Amino acid sequence: MSALERIADCHKLYGIRGLIATAAHRLTNHPKELSVRYEGSRVYLRFGTSDHCVYQQVMVRKQYEVEPGFTPEVIVDAGANVGLTTIYYAHRYPTARIIAIEPEASNFAMLCKNVRKYRQVVTVNAALWTRDGVIGIAEPDPGSGAWGAWGFTVREGSGTMVRAITLPTLMRDLELSTIDVLKIDIEGAEKEVFESCTWMDRVRTMVIETHDRYKPGCAAAVDQATTKFSSRQHGEHTVYTHHSLSDGLSGACA
Repeated sequence: MSALERIADCHKLYGIRGLIATAAHRLTNHPKELSVRYEGSRVYLRFGTSDHCVYQQVMVRKQYEVEPGFTPEVIVDAGANVGLTTIYYAHRYPTARIIAIEPEASNFAMLCKNVRKYRQVVTVNAALWTRDGVIGIAEPDPGSGAWGAWGFTVREGSGTMVRAITLPTLMRDLELSTIDVLKIDIEGAEKEVFESCTWMDRVRTMVIETHDRYKPGCAAAVDQATTKFSSRQHGEHTVYTHHSLSDGLSGACA
């Protein structure tokens, strides 16, 4: 791509103010963040990270534009990163209660900054895991293609220790009887989460990206746990819909 094409793309995405800020950052390494207007609100993206790629995926290409067939009241965004998917959901479903979970400290700080005006959003600084306690957050593996504050993985006994939380504990603490939409993008931890899950009948729809490139067995664990769900592909994500959706959820199971 030529320099003129990159300039044109930047202007199209971020406007003249964004173009000027991007040029200033390239020349002086300041500012460190770019402020972008999305649906009348400000979204903050860090230079030198994957924030800009995620913005294009979520806000421009609308990779989470998945129709569940009903209006969700409770949405859980597990692996919320800096909150772009959370914000997308907040605008699409303004009456929904949204819980955004993110374990990595710098991403969580940006998540809180980005969603502070959305009263329906609850932020949780934790990693979704198969048990409650603590778990390590490791730097992304460069060989996986992850970069720039994206692709952090959880590991037992190594890395920066953060809170680990199970979905039943999250639901109990926040008094959730069911989850209407569960979005999961947790960089390989889905293998452990879905190998031991007793909460499936409390979830109506799931949107999941599996990461066998990080950890073999992720897709198999999800498939084995979703026998009561129908599935369809939506880009890089698999959308799972509970078989009982049309008849109402079956009894809750903790």
